[in-house]
Amino acid sequence: MLIKHHLKYSRKERKSILDDVRKKIFVIDTSVLIEDPDVFYKLGGNEIIVPTAVIKELDGLKRHPDPDEHRAKAARQVTRTLDMLGSYQDISTGARTSAGSIVRIYNQYQVIDDLASSADNRIVGTAIKLKEEGTGRVILVSTDGNMRNVTRSYKIKAENYPFYLGDSVDRPKTRLLEEWNSTGKYVPNMSRVNSHRIVLKNRDKFKTSYKRWIAAVILTIIFYYLITKI
Repeated sequence: MLIKHHLKYSRKERKSILDDVRKKIFVIDTSVLIEDPDVFYKLGGNEIIVPTAVIKELDGLKRHPDPDEHRAKAARQVTRTLDMLGSYQDISTGARTSAGSIVRIYNQYQVIDDLASSADNRIVGTAIKLKEEGTGRVILVSTDGNMRNVTRSYKIKAENYPFYLGDSVDRPKTRLLEEWNSTGKYVPNMSRVNSHRIVLKNRDKFKTSYKRWIAAVILTIIFYYLITKI
């Protein structure tokens, strides 16, 4: 009984553990694919959803008059990757990448009208639809703060990209998809926030040490229990 008492988790802890174990379903915004066209190979063995609204935005971006423009190049690269995966697998149900992730093009969404862009509404609506299906833990990934805000209002997790930046830095999607004749210039690679990375690294070390301490305490309890029963 003593061992069971120490191994018992609270309801909140059990929910946290189950969320970590459940398959993650990443709904990827256009802004993330332009930021990192290779993101399909960087999200582990999880499912990556590309809404058809994202395909439409990529189609517009790749037609830039300057073929060497960053967004146009990234859009073409993503298009080629999806086309390659779909050429020998059914990408509507899920195409496996060499990294183990499953990429799926998804054309269903919940109709909402919370954002100015119809495409953004459809992308967030895709995350809502997937949550309703209940097949995994849905996470919307976008550099746009308002898309993340609206997504969270539906009790769906939303993350910035790259993940180590958290939500402290916003990359507005309107800037990413600005008109071709604008004088503004999109910077594809944001400087890394070293101090933030150090904090995260120290936090991870603390978590590891804490887990080891818990394991040692449990082993000590088990050993004491066995000795007293002999």
